[in-house]
Amino acid sequence: MKLFEPLVLRDSVEIDTTPENIWKFFKDLEINYKIWHPEDHILFRCTKGQVLEKGSTFYAEQYVMGKVQKYKGTFIEIVPNRKIVFKFSFPVSIITPRIEWLIEPKGSVTVFTAITYMRLGKLYQKLFKKSMGTLVEAHDKHVGEEGENLKKIMES
Repeated sequence: MKLFEPLVLRDSVEIDTTPENIWKFFKDLEINYKIWHPEDHILFRCTKGQVLEKGSTFYAEQYVMGKVQKYKGTFIEIVPNRKIVFKFSFPVSIITPRIEWLIEPKGSVTVFTAITYMRLGKLYQKLFKKSMGTLVEAHDKHVGEEGENLKKIMES
């Protein structure tokens, strides 16, 4: 029996803009973080290096299920105008080891895809089955809103 089972959560949205415009939005994430999701995002700042530089670290705060969550993380893979991958620091990394944002041109639009990789132990799933469903629902709602908000911002 595996200690952790992988769970991959994915959300995509087509946006009538270029990959370069989405990249520019994320390059200014310290300014755009709260604009991106005003109800949940509180702050984002780089603590070492620059936004969207491999190896740079960050600190972020946002509401998750009504409570303020504080995150530290590191950008681990950067492909300009195409891909942003970051990992969280311990203890968040136990459950969510990494997140990917993909920016893919598709004809006259760009597809933005957010992928969250989670690891959930069998014991956790058994003990917290009800809260597990709530966590996934909250994630899907939040990430879906981020996609729709990014679409509105880019298309206005």
